[in-house]
Amino acid sequence: MDDLVRLGDGRAVGVAEHGDPDGDVVFVLHGTPASRLGFELTDRPARERRVRVVCPDRPGVGRSDPMPGRWQVVDYADDLAGLADGLGVDQFAVVGYSGGAPFALAVAARLEDRVRAAVLLAGAGQLDRPGGRGQISAADRLLLELSERGPWAAGAVLEVAKRAALVAPRAVVRAFAADLPDPDRRALLRDGRGKAMVASYVEALRQGPRGVIDDYRVPAQPWGFRLADVRARVDVWHGDVDRIVSITTAEDIAAELPDAVLHRLQGEGHISILDRFDAVLDRLATPS
Repeated sequence: MDDLVRLGDGRAVGVAEHGDPDGDVVFVLHGTPASRLGFELTDRPARERRVRVVCPDRPGVGRSDPMPGRWQVVDYADDLAGLADGLGVDQFAVVGYSGGAPFALAVAARLEDRVRAAVLLAGAGQLDRPGGRGQISAADRLLLELSERGPWAAGAVLEVAKRAALVAPRAVVRAFAADLPDPDRRALLRDGRGKAMVASYVEALRQGPRGVIDDYRVPAQPWGFRLADVRARVDVWHGDVDRIVSITTAEDIAAELPDAVLHRLQGEGHISILDRFDAVLDRLATPS
């Protein structure tokens, strides 16, 4: 299901849903540059476990209205609370994939009375810390720097990549796969995963590049909360051959969270780790 939900201030949030519509809710927060699309692979494991997977677009991305003014990662917690209210959901779990990890942590920190558990899946970390930017890929570092210093240039790069994705999606997937480790390359080139990745990227730029630029820029600034503020149980899943976000990021985050379990996955990368959603949902169903 693909729909719009209105927040209390009138802004719209684009959401895609998978799994059991009557099940316990798990919000899955997308990476960067990406959107609510591309998580169809969660549908089968979610249905089998009677879980409702809700994937929202962040502000300015996909179908979601922008957040007014300058904002911090922590402010996203208010948006997700409003989305949960709009869906009639009280308690939920949250999964932050890749660039969605900082936002998932913000939700866990600020909505501790509503968050049952949290998962970081190949999650990005605190990029404003010394050495933080060295833990992400060169391509993401470039887009981050352009987003901060020359947003017009970042927008041009993103739009050129969008046109390439629309004109020659298979070539774009093959070029992206060439720089990935074997597990990610195999995962990307099977079961339509590459096609889904391209669709998610194109959709992210539906309104233009501003939302994606914010998705790079905002998490690179102080988040507005401390990792010590996160009281929910957090399972940190990361592949040891991930070239997009280094596993050292997961180690650093897990070491600072009050209640965290680090799942170091041998031979998994940034994309192949998505095949572990069965295990992730099982873990979320396990009492703390």
